[in-house]
Amino acid sequence: MNGPSRVVRTPGGRHLPPAGAAPHTVWFVDDSAAEETWAVGCPDPDAVRRAARAWAATAIAVSDAARAAAKGAPIRVPGEGVLARLVRLALADQAQPSGREASAVVVETTGTASGILDALAVARPGGCVLLGVRPLHSATALPTYRAVHHPGLRVRPVRWAQPVDGVPEPLVAGALAQLVPMGPGRIIT
Repeated sequence: MNGPSRVVRTPGGRHLPPAGAAPHTVWFVDDSAAEETWAVGCPDPDAVRRAARAWAATAIAVSDAARAAAKGAPIRVPGEGVLARLVRLALADQAQPSGREASAVVVETTGTASGILDALAVARPGGCVLLGVRPLHSATALPTYRAVHHPGLRVRPVRWAQPVDGVPEPLVAGALAQLVPMGPGRIIT
């Protein structure tokens, strides 16, 4: 299984697999509406089930880290990608709807510079921003003093999880409902 990789939409409106993508790998895009997003590749056979288990396992890892950081406070999970939806499902009533009011914990799942900046902007002073997926670019320009140091924010990554057995079935079912393969070597949008 290939970890999250950056993908961009072509002028024709499709996402392309990352450069050097292995043949016989099915790629799944997290947010098919985004111009720039991330994708995960799974080898055939059973790519859909493997991808669903990986997304669900990552949602559990992110929600566990968010609960530990929040200590009972509401957790903001903005975004419309598959991972954001699954994290909200895993958090249930502790997930806070999007908005501009400050939150103790914000989960960022887009990997984009604007998504990271938005998460930093809505985290309250002394709060925590969890990066549910690695940033799309190796370098992301951030106003670190104004956005991170001065308000005393913590920024913590959560590693992408490998597909494992024992992930709660509602999360796997939620991922299966949103991840649709188009065939080996093709990107899923």
